[in-house]
Amino acid sequence: MNALPRAWEGPLTGRIGGVDFAMVNGVFGDPLLHLRFRHLGRSLLFDIGDASRLWVRLAHQVSDVFVSHAHMDHLSGFLWLLRNSLGDFPACSFYGPPGLIGHLDCLIQGFLWDRIGDHGPIFEVNECHGETLQRARLQAGRPGPHPLESRPILNGILLDDDGFRVRAIELDHHTPVLAFALELERTVNIRKDRLRALGVEPGPWLTTLRRRALAGEIDGTIRLPCGASRPLAELADELLLDHPGRRLVYATDLLDSEANRARLTAFARGAHTFFCEACFAAAETENAARNGHLTTRAASRVAAAAEVGRLYPFHFSRRYEGEAERLYEELREG
Repeated sequence: MNALPRAWEGPLTGRIGGVDFAMVNGVFGDPLLHLRFRHLGRSLLFDIGDASRLWVRLAHQVSDVFVSHAHMDHLSGFLWLLRNSLGDFPACSFYGPPGLIGHLDCLIQGFLWDRIGDHGPIFEVNECHGETLQRARLQAGRPGPHPLESRPILNGILLDDDGFRVRAIELDHHTPVLAFALELERTVNIRKDRLRALGVEPGPWLTTLRRRALAGEIDGTIRLPCGASRPLAELADELLLDHPGRRLVYATDLLDSEANRARLTAFARGAHTFFCEACFAAAETENAARNGHLTTRAASRVAAAAEVGRLYPFHFSRRYEGEAERLYEELREG
């Protein structure tokens, strides 16, 4: 596990593959992890606590929100999204534990929507019930949830999209809580400097090269624009840069129990990036257990057991503001 990043005064930021991430409210504020796909103009949110630091236009780029549970510090930013999503925009999908449909419907119905016509924001809400997603459509200005056909959850996968998927497991916080994993697919990029050095014009042959390399088809040849043919394996070795798929895991608000540790360790195994709450100091095990949270020591040991690449601790209790270095030292000691 690499050195711990430190960010107690502002957003915690970084990058994994083609995704930029930011823990918007830092390590002491409400959980809100923003993932931005740089080349897609698309964003995902893991939890949506205080969203006042987000710029308004981002609301139109948020396609999916993954809610660990419906405590206020993990869901209050929904009002920011609701207010800034007026207009003819695609529906935003929410994923979370049982009860999420009712919680979001209550927030929407708490306002008067007499002037928006059919332009109210639309949300497709998915509740995880074991191996089934129970679904409903909510729209501001329209009465009640509109039930949608339920879907099976296969191998924990909530969303399987082009280039990535999001998987979930259920943990215990004295109430059901979800942890999430963003799994990026393997990618293959062209080494443009080597292509120029080869002196061959780009074209459809590069698409064929990438596609066959991704499929593991290394036999045969590729015909170049100049008319010559070269072995596919040789060209792949010379021109392609292979990026194996990476995983980002997000887990917060969970009891330090043997069952939770075992499930989370298995779920986070080998993750490139691991966001894990470390709410209480190491000595406050009783307080942590009473409130259903991890201590710094528990978070560090889960990360070590899972052999993650980098641990990003967050959701520190505000009682430790001004003592962040102490918490980081405990995390390093494990």
